[in-house]
Amino acid sequence: MSLKINPLANPRGVKLTCEICKKPAFSQCTQCKVTFYCGRDHQAQDWDGIHSKVCSLLATIRKPKPFLNSAEERKWYDQEHKDRQKQLVSLTSTEARRMLYDGQHQRALPAAQLSLRSSIELYGSGRIEVIPSLVVLAEVCIGIEQLSKAEQYLSQAKWSTLQSGVDCSPIYRSLVSRVLGRLHIVRGDHKKAMVALAEDVYNSTLAFGSQHIKTSGGYFYMGKSFLKASDVQAAAPLFAEVVSIWHAYISVIFQQAQIEEDKPDVSALAAAGRPRASGASPFATLQGRLDEAEKAEVKSMLEDVVRTMDVGVTHFSTVARLHAHYAFSALCGVELRKRDALEHCKLGLHLCDGEKEDDRPLYDDLITLQRFTHNFL
Repeated sequence: MSLKINPLANPRGVKLTCEICKKPAFSQCTQCKVTFYCGRDHQAQDWDGIHSKVCSLLATIRKPKPFLNSAEERKWYDQEHKDRQKQLVSLTSTEARRMLYDGQHQRALPAAQLSLRSSIELYGSGRIEVIPSLVVLAEVCIGIEQLSKAEQYLSQAKWSTLQSGVDCSPIYRSLVSRVLGRLHIVRGDHKKAMVALAEDVYNSTLAFGSQHIKTSGGYFYMGKSFLKASDVQAAAPLFAEVVSIWHAYISVIFQQAQIEEDKPDVSALAAAGRPRASGASPFATLQGRLDEAEKAEVKSMLEDVVRTMDVGVTHFSTVARLHAHYAFSALCGVELRKRDALEHCKLGLHLCDGEKEDDRPLYDDLITLQRFTHNFL
């Protein structure tokens, strides 16, 4: 996996540095031959964190540019190179976020670092396109308790938004504000956290709408800030808003699946007790709409909300708890965790009084989800 190199043997002016720490390199990856390390520990860390997934891609990106005769060939090569760089940025950022929301903060560090370096190489330092990579690396630093570094990365991201002025998308402003709010929560500064998260929700609402799943994260971290300030009563309506948004989003998918299943061409299969092809599964539809990082994020978010509701049950309405069990059950289904999915359906049905007019739609949603869980998982 590694080949020893001697820094003194490098060509004049060439300094090979470690992919992780940027100290002088003494070994290289034998597969891509374009990635270098100070020792085995950092090579193992990088391989486990991201390099195993991007080794071949890095080999094509970092190889010397060939001599090309025509302008057309050079244009084609440059476009191909740019497309590969974009692919690298997307892949590393998604992997870093996935590990981050799975609680693997230290493991996410190599992917986040590579994402930022690749973004800067592609777009240039200070460009707004680099903001997502800066924010991901700041999140990782918060997770590994390097708060000063997290603040530095967020300051760079904030500066980029200010430099761009009105041309900066509210999506980028929302990203920066949300992680800045999280940093203040960790530091215990509730007032600053709420200011940052209010900016997050405002900008996310401009970009997506107040009831969009992208905006739900802002409400969630507002609730987390109130919880850290020991104000469960203030956190409760924010958590209720989170699960209401996710219930609305998921229930539409399952209701549409119900409509499709009730069509004449599939009713015979349903009557025979046979599920339709796996491609028609509402769980597959939900999975297809979320990337790996988004699935990990919403799973972490809903787990936290369900746990909080179980502990402080008196602060939450029955409807909010029903929404939480419904949404979390569907996420369990996406992960093929049938037992957990059915357990949360059961908990929801136990809470729900189907005879009450207000509860009836939620009761029907849970029954539909339960049936699809039995059929498709």
